Amino acid sequence: MNLRGSLGGIAVAGLVVATIGIYVARAGRAPAPVLPPAVVLMVVAAVLLAVFRTRTWPAVVAVVVAVAEAAGVILTGSLGNLGFAEPLLGAGTALRVIGVLVVLVAGTLLVVRPGAAPRTEPTS
Repeated sequence: MNLRGSLGGIAVAGLVVATIGIYVARAGRAPAPVLPPAVVLMVVAAVLLAVFRTRTWPAVVAVVVAVAEAAGVILTGSLGNLGFAEPLLGAGTALRVIGVLVVLVAGTLLVVRPGAAPRTEPTS
């Protein structure tokens, strides 16, 4: 597997972790609909990354979705849930933040280095 495939897999994992975090926070009594729009966006971005592995545009979509989710976490004041008062709420928020950060790093690397692949030395 080349570096691009590894970064794509890491970005997909980040999207999955952030999605799980939303449902863990919901189990901790976070106000959220049964199917939050962020979940739909993250699942679509993960599928696009998995299906179109050799393209750059799915990574752009994933980064945009991660930025939107990060903005949602910050603007709604969810970062305040990271305390220990409500364990499920805090754990869900932590998973969301970790997942989003992973997507931002891996997705940005995929966009900045679209042809990233390990160099191999010729063998004799």
